[in-house]
Amino acid sequence: MQQKKLIILLADISGYTQFMLDSATSAVHGQMAINALIESIIAQVDIPLVLQEIEGDAVFLYAPDPGTEEGWQRAVWDVSRKLDTFFTAFMAQLAITVESTPCACAVCGNAEKLGLKIIVHAGEAMFHSVAGRAQVSGPDVILAHRLLKNSLPSHEYLLLSNQAYVLMKSHITDNFERHVEKYEGFGEVSLHVRFLHEDFLKARDAVYHLDEAEHQAAVDGYLHWAAQSRAQALHQQEDNLARKFSWWERLPLMMESLMAPLALPFYRRLITRQQRTRGSRRER
Repeated sequence: MQQKKLIILLADISGYTQFMLDSATSAVHGQMAINALIESIIAQVDIPLVLQEIEGDAVFLYAPDPGTEEGWQRAVWDVSRKLDTFFTAFMAQLAITVESTPCACAVCGNAEKLGLKIIVHAGEAMFHSVAGRAQVSGPDVILAHRLLKNSLPSHEYLLLSNQAYVLMKSHITDNFERHVEKYEGFGEVSLHVRFLHEDFLKARDAVYHLDEAEHQAAVDGYLHWAAQSRAQALHQQEDNLARKFSWWERLPLMMESLMAPLALPFYRRLITRQQRTRGSRRER
């Protein structure tokens, strides 16, 4: 066992519980949509960050102290520059999914209710292993997770503990607001928050400002994901229904599963037309 400094980062998909409840009859499809969003975050993970755990709707990462002051400062800089990258990747995936889908199911209809909270805390942890698997634990790990539960009136924000803010402030945009939360066992905790709702809206609407080639690549990327994940979800959903479906209810699922690959050219035209309509409406 060894105790050393680290930066803890939690990327949490807000609105997950309600999203899954609202999408109960399409639970497999809903989880696959969540998986795609989580994968968009994980794709941005590189050294010095370590993926500790995927905790349902959250990604638990940490960056350990490499043992030298130069290495620690480099780790601080690397994590700092990643904060916006995680949010941008998540929003790009969510925005193109929300804005591109012609699907009227509960999953696609509720996707725009999802958001991302990024929690960052700096402190110390005990590095050890359980059954051969590396683990970090201690009060600072507990506090970082407690910060996920707070009184902030938003689903999209970047929240830094005071320890993390002091460590990283020279590397991040200084547009944070001071905030205080109180937690049992920790008392009052000083925090710094940057609300990201306006950034989300910009990311959502960015699809309307892509040039023709970028727009087509984005739509094709969505259709590629949809062709794989939705067909797979439909097959699984037939065997894992939240309630008993009649054959009349099952038939559309079966037909959609069979017809989806053949419908891609139609969806490509439909999505383009729908996006133009949405874009014109939002720019008024």
